[in-house]
Amino acid sequence: MGNMFYRIEQDLKDGRKKKACDRLRNMINQFPDDISLREKLAQIYYDSGFKDEAGKFWILSEPQNFEMKEAVEIYRNSLSNSGNAILKDIVFRGDKNRLSEHSKNILNELESDSFKRTKHVPDFKPKKREKGNYAESKDNFFSRVGFLLLIGGIILLPFLGIVKLYELLDSLFFK
Repeated sequence: MGNMFYRIEQDLKDGRKKKACDRLRNMINQFPDDISLREKLAQIYYDSGFKDEAGKFWILSEPQNFEMKEAVEIYRNSLSNSGNAILKDIVFRGDKNRLSEHSKNILNELESDSFKRTKHVPDFKPKKREKGNYAESKDNFFSRVGFLLLIGGIILLPFLGIVKLYELLDSLFFK
């Protein structure tokens, strides 16, 4: 994880903010319970002038300054303070029990607002993918026969062209 932070810092120093943001988003997907990753990404967006996007990632953090409060307020207003829309936008896939009390309260508030307005609470399951545990596709008989027919056709086509050319020349010059 330290190597990724080094890469992110290098990207920022080299002016590649988009690349740094992409790396941070990937890290958020890998470690959804780590709010500090969201805070770092929000700071990059805020410094770039995207206050609403910064608010999206600061919404689960405890406000530490006016900038954070302002960005979260802009973000909430951009989605009409709709708990359902905010939950769908922030896509929190982590374990709520591992969050701070403030973050839990925010999520609970958004979920109750969503349920009150839409009678539905979006629930995002954690992404679980085991590395190297992929099933290979099963080749069936017809796909194998089709492949062999295609290869045979490719090989046979030039031969048939030569035969047809010979017949054409024979009919023009030898009759």
